Amino acid sequence: MNKITTSKIKTIHWGSNKQKFCYNLSFIKTKGYLMANVHEARVFLGSSEVVKEKSVEIKSPYDGEVVTVVSECGADDAKEAVAIAKEAFEACSKSPLSQRIAWLEDVVKYITQNKEEFAQSIAKEVAKPIAFARVEVDRCIETIKLSISAMIELNGETIHTDATNSGKKTLSFYQREPIGVISCITPFNFPLNLIAHKIAPALIAGNSVVLKPTPEAPLTAYKFIKIFIDSKYAIKDAISLIYGDVEVGSELVSNDIPAVVSFTGSVAVGKIITQNAGIKKVSLELGGNAATYIDSSADLDLSADRCAFGAFINSGQVCISLQRIYVHENIADKFANLLAKETNSLIVGDPYDINTFMGPLINEDAVSGAKKLG
Repeated sequence: MNKITTSKIKTIHWGSNKQKFCYNLSFIKTKGYLMANVHEARVFLGSSEVVKEKSVEIKSPYDGEVVTVVSECGADDAKEAVAIAKEAFEACSKSPLSQRIAWLEDVVKYITQNKEEFAQSIAKEVAKPIAFARVEVDRCIETIKLSISAMIELNGETIHTDATNSGKKTLSFYQREPIGVISCITPFNFPLNLIAHKIAPALIAGNSVVLKPTPEAPLTAYKFIKIFIDSKYAIKDAISLIYGDVEVGSELVSNDIPAVVSFTGSVAVGKIITQNAGIKKVSLELGGNAATYIDSSADLDLSADRCAFGAFINSGQVCISLQRIYVHENIADKFANLLAKETNSLIVGDPYDINTFMGPLINEDAVSGAKKLG
């Protein structure tokens, strides 16, 4: 790839009759032409921002336009990131909880003031309809706040070991301690909030983190992690951000340094992780096969509306999306017609249109997989 250069920031106005907003666009010159609305997703090895020699273009699933240029990482980068996280863990674990609370509250403050920037990033990279992208940003804020609250309420316990004669002069207790380095691997369908699900609890508890986000949305991850690192309350080198696919993910899973692997994604990959993680804790949130049952006494209009929503929100790319519907035989035909009507009413298309319910699938492999089910 040709060398990438950046020019000055330009502000433009765009939007529909219902909504207008300003958005800062950096212009990146690559391959001899200017690409508006393209940003560079860089690596963080600890708190140090790094530009790799090789980079990859990320294209929008909606229109095929290049939206992000991301640094290309390999297994050596993963090794370096976990080594840095290991060194940083002592400072993380000894940091006062008050500092960690202030850190996460600072991140919440920034995101709250820049919601639209993050919503647009999600819409650009994974073509999530803008209305739902905005909801995801709100959920990310809630996730961080809940992580703070959960940590404040997380306590140890005293055990009355003097309840027996042999322990009459004893009193036992335990307290919860940070566990170490956490390897976090996240998917494309919620590229902001699922990162928050992993790193917010890990950091507030005093751990250090290495994040490998989905290859489809590196810019959203970069913007999010940069807020943590740039905060005045940040713990040095507590977070590393690297990109890649199988090679990088395999190193994060099999490396002996991480104490926990936290993964959200497919069942097939989850199985591979359990086979290769070794002696460490593994947290898996995998795909589902959700079902619902429609009884003859149900409100069929409401049921059809909710089933269409549950099946097709985010183009069905959700682990809890509705995949099976069992309907009482006495109402099966009527319900099927109502469901077809509701499905046909869903607005499909431009993810930047506030009225769009459904955007495209994430890539051609997803399209092929969906066709096989038809």
